[in-house]
Amino acid sequence: MERAAVKYGPALEAEFEIEQIGTGAGYQLRGGSGASCWGYNQSNIVRWGEQVYALSWRDDLRLVVYRRRGPGQWEESPPLPPVPQNGNVLVDQQGRLHLISGADASWHALFEAPARNWKFELREYAEADSRFGAAINGQGQILVAGGLKQLAWYVLDPEGDYRALAAGRVQHEEQRGYNFTAFAGRAAHAFCSDDYFVGGEQFSRGSVSRKNPASGEPEVVQTERGIYPVLRTYYYYCPDVFAEPENWRMEVISDVSDTYEDGARGTTEQQDLLLDDAGSIHLIYFENRQPVRTVWASEGQDPGKSRLYHAVGEPGGELRHFCLGNFNSGRLYQGMDGNMHYLLTRGRRGAATELWYSVGVAGDWGCISRPVRLAMPTPFWHLYINTRRAGGTLAPFIDCYWTGPYQGKSNEVWYARLRVAG
Repeated sequence: MERAAVKYGPALEAEFEIEQIGTGAGYQLRGGSGASCWGYNQSNIVRWGEQVYALSWRDDLRLVVYRRRGPGQWEESPPLPPVPQNGNVLVDQQGRLHLISGADASWHALFEAPARNWKFELREYAEADSRFGAAINGQGQILVAGGLKQLAWYVLDPEGDYRALAAGRVQHEEQRGYNFTAFAGRAAHAFCSDDYFVGGEQFSRGSVSRKNPASGEPEVVQTERGIYPVLRTYYYYCPDVFAEPENWRMEVISDVSDTYEDGARGTTEQQDLLLDDAGSIHLIYFENRQPVRTVWASEGQDPGKSRLYHAVGEPGGELRHFCLGNFNSGRLYQGMDGNMHYLLTRGRRGAATELWYSVGVAGDWGCISRPVRLAMPTPFWHLYINTRRAGGTLAPFIDCYWTGPYQGKSNEVWYARLRVAG
């Protein structure tokens, strides 16, 4: 597969205005399994007009939603029902906030618009699977797709009180998860990667440092010997989920399986999915082909050996791949100017250290401006941005959101506006 390096044009200036939402969220153990920004594939921030909402864990059992009242002023919802994993915030064309969460995406919270008094109705009409993503189309229909053993999906319809209008399952050869999703009209898209465990005495153990849920005392918990070999990413596309719900097409986007030898291997991971104004699909993924034997390969690799890629083309057609440079992750945003904006990160898994910004003309995917580094207050976990696949409306800046580093067990939650260059 040909993957040409992009050409860098002149760097452009960008303003990055940061404010702290709070210091009381994030990684606080209460006996559950969650942590803020767990689920990098999910929509955690969305804008509707002047309203901006962000999703975070209050602790490892409960989620909260933040609403921006003004510069540096945020209000917090009461904690939502306990959940085992993160959720997705979406907004429909009436400005109503939706939250898809619960075990296997089993509940849907619909808030009054705008969500100022935090009143919501909880519906439990459908179920998908773990590691799910969610997206909303122009008709207000919500696609949810998740999986481990299968890509399990459903579509909620506002005309039927958000009951499932369509649903199905696509079996996997091996477990896959962390689905990015997009939903345009009747066409559904999902982008995921390997998510299975290989155990064995030849592998090392991992460990988790935490407070004991019963005693509150610090403890180190040893995990089972084994590794998670994330060797491939996969793009799924169904042209019409209502007329042909079984017609899901799958394409392997990245593959580092040739690096595997006796547990040592490289890694790859999906990082973003976007449908642009012309209907083209964009997939961001990274590879690091350095073989290591750590539980998660990216924990033992040199981030300097990572490469970030951008695949683009017509849905279901041939994709062109471009190398964006030495980055571990990236987010795409097509602005009001029609240009494509790139937010690129560097650093180890769970503790990124650098954020960079670039812009390119739509259609000229082989050339972007030379990335410029944006000042960040601390290391961070994953970067989230407002997206149209979550129903977000555009502004003359990009809404950004993140928490402090997972490995540092940070309780900090941050917001920033990136003033679009050019």
